[in-house]
Amino acid sequence: MEGMAKSGTRGRSLTLQIPIFYKLFASMLFVAVIPVILLGIMAAGDTGGIVEVLGLQGTVFVLTLATLAIVVMWSFFLASSITSPITQLSEVARHVSMGDLKEAEVDVMSNDEIGDLAASFNRMINSYRVLDALAREDNE
Repeated sequence: MEGMAKSGTRGRSLTLQIPIFYKLFASMLFVAVIPVILLGIMAAGDTGGIVEVLGLQGTVFVLTLATLAIVVMWSFFLASSITSPITQLSEVARHVSMGDLKEAEVDVMSNDEIGDLAASFNRMINSYRVLDALAREDNE
């Protein structure tokens, strides 16, 4: 029963549900805007010195490297925010399949589709615990 209170409290504290599709869409827009922002910064500042030192090709190369670095970091963050809850859910499912219900609680960290899946999994485990307790009472 303690697990049900914990998962229920977690589920109610999250209010804004942003589907993964929109997170990915926003990240693609963010990635598309990065070069424009960097070029805008270059155009607004005194870029004559940078272009003179690096040359036009060198400046474009540095901007490309900066863009790639930001894109790689953002992609890593986005991918880990999607795969981490799935990995945790898989680990808990493995424990449940071996009959270990003590560690059968998934942390609901988001309120998107994966968060819904984790909350549903927690409800399923709690139902299984109740049915298991009833079956043990019937056997006694």
